[in-house]
Amino acid sequence: MSSSPHADAGNQSFIFPSPTSSPLSNPIACKNQVSDLLSPLHTCNSRIEKATTSTMSADNSFHGSCHSILHPLNIFNSKIENGTTITMSADTTTETSVDSSFESSCHSQDSDDLECSMISIPSVSSLPRYCCPHRVLIYTTCYNVIDGVTLTVRKIEAEILDGGGHVCILTTRSGSDHNTNLVGTHPNRTVVFLDKAVPIPFLNDENNPDCSYYLGFSMSNQDKEKIDHFGPTICHITVPDCVGLDVIQYARQNSLPLMGTYHSNIVDYMDHYGLFWLKPILAAFFAHVYNFLQALYVPTPYIKRKLIQCEKLNRITNLQIWGRGIDLETFSPVNRSNEFRKKLGILPDEVVILFVGRLVVEKRPDIFANVIRRLHREGHHFKALVVGAGPYENEIKKLPNTIYMGWQSGEDLSIAYASSDIFLFPSALETFGNVTLEAAASGLPLVVEEDCSGHLVLDGMSGFTCEKGDESSFYEKTLELLTNERLRKSFSIQSRRHSLKYEMQTLMRQMTDNYTAVTDEFHNTYQANHIMRDLEYKNPDSFRAGMSPRPALLRLVEILVVWSIPAIWFLYLSYHNLRKKCSSAWKWTTSVSFIPADKSVSSLEKEWMVEPYAADRTSADLAATRTLSVEPKEENKCVRNLMELIISILLYSIKIQSIFMVKVRGCADCITNCTRQHKDSRYIK
Repeated sequence: MSSSPHADAGNQSFIFPSPTSSPLSNPIACKNQVSDLLSPLHTCNSRIEKATTSTMSADNSFHGSCHSILHPLNIFNSKIENGTTITMSADTTTETSVDSSFESSCHSQDSDDLECSMISIPSVSSLPRYCCPHRVLIYTTCYNVIDGVTLTVRKIEAEILDGGGHVCILTTRSGSDHNTNLVGTHPNRTVVFLDKAVPIPFLNDENNPDCSYYLGFSMSNQDKEKIDHFGPTICHITVPDCVGLDVIQYARQNSLPLMGTYHSNIVDYMDHYGLFWLKPILAAFFAHVYNFLQALYVPTPYIKRKLIQCEKLNRITNLQIWGRGIDLETFSPVNRSNEFRKKLGILPDEVVILFVGRLVVEKRPDIFANVIRRLHREGHHFKALVVGAGPYENEIKKLPNTIYMGWQSGEDLSIAYASSDIFLFPSALETFGNVTLEAAASGLPLVVEEDCSGHLVLDGMSGFTCEKGDESSFYEKTLELLTNERLRKSFSIQSRRHSLKYEMQTLMRQMTDNYTAVTDEFHNTYQANHIMRDLEYKNPDSFRAGMSPRPALLRLVEILVVWSIPAIWFLYLSYHNLRKKCSSAWKWTTSVSFIPADKSVSSLEKEWMVEPYAADRTSADLAATRTLSVEPKEENKCVRNLMELIISILLYSIKIQSIFMVKVRGCADCITNCTRQHKDSRYIK
């Protein structure tokens, strides 16, 4: 592996191989650097001595790589054998204690099933470590807003730092500044806040400023100077937006490997907000961003199939699967707390139905709310527990038999999971389903949507999957679990067992291996030249806006869109306020006696297409009209076709402008070279 010219020689004199990387091709250079290697080698030795027997195969491959590089240091192998032997008894004790704790939390379950459900759970301290040589620049829009995306980024960040690597987070001022250093500071960690960012008006919650989102527009010169000072060796993009294009341009100018991870179905979100006409615009823009990535890692096979079938992303970049993971000790059935239940007023025999997530339209809180109302109306004995925050928290607080806890994290969140009995999560827009995995690891039976979170459920064994938006199915499956205690306990065992393959540190370590693979490919296959990679993916479906990441015409379109969003939002709010006033005026006029005798107030409202403003509705109104979250709006095909035509014309125009600017730039370089050669010839004469 060759290091980037941006690497800091003082901090990274040698790139230590990961277990999956091949030995360096130049043994002479390695021999000359033996003295520099002794310090990281001793660090790795001390970490390997803590390895468990479950990781012997990974350690042996690591030792082979190290042995091929440092042949004189054969004492390395003997330390490995000693390390794995020493920790055998300690791991046996740990597993036994965890098994016994889980058994005490599930009173009537068979001991054989319990033992099977807890197999192969490595403790955090027993997992082996290896050196991470990378200096990673990670761009994420809303680092200080705690959601599934940022939690995943923080896990990656922790794995890089634990391996001795360096990480720089590039982000906006979204959320609370208190969330920047939740786990403290680190000498190898840098956070750069973008100078140029604008608030997203419809994602600003006045009741909860921590959930306010900003959209980054571009990187300023000061931002670039800070990144230059950090000296990244690889760039990682988590959001395909305007700043993402600037990061791509930065990576191309400095010959840095470039990859991305896919976290959100942003295009499909538009259906839930009635903005389906924006889908072709966003899809085209995101495809343009992804076109320049060396690899794009998606969380599930379902998402990969969808991106291939709908967007043809396999034609523009290398699509790979990288799952998500959790700490199986943090989220575990052993955290079940009777004291927690008693504190919330939950009786010992009451079944708790849990929802965890942001209370926004795409998470479908309307389905959850209507299931809870129906169960209550039919007289079933239960409690609903909601963990999360968002625009619909006021409606959720009005639900019967429901306890609203707001945002929770850490130990409080893990106890809330383990102290519940059923996890009901009808969201249809999950790229992976982190909360579903956390619930499964906590031993909860699952009732989820079949496509997005279905890969985390063994249907009919650890939970149930329901069709998208099928409220009746969600109700029936929840009712079946609510009334069948034996089924709940059986599903609990299988749910925990199925979650074991998603151990966090194993999957986070896989991402550091992905960094190594992308870096090796960039330097060895593409000779550290992004143009060579672009030529490999050049086809009719790729580079529809040209091979320049951010040409002038595209930047002009971005400016118009970004600065028009607040104006459009203002008009939208004004329209709704006008409707609210008209509705109030209509109610006042209907109180007068000139209403026709054969028409009721409701029929007149329906005739005039006037409906109450959402803020004035009671929970009963919301249940009846289903405005709490709203099934995806039906697309108007004519509008969509028109938008696609406009986008095609715009992309073609941007491509022509991009090609023209490349030609002009090439001619300018040619003229400059000719002028320089002419001056040189005159000087020689």
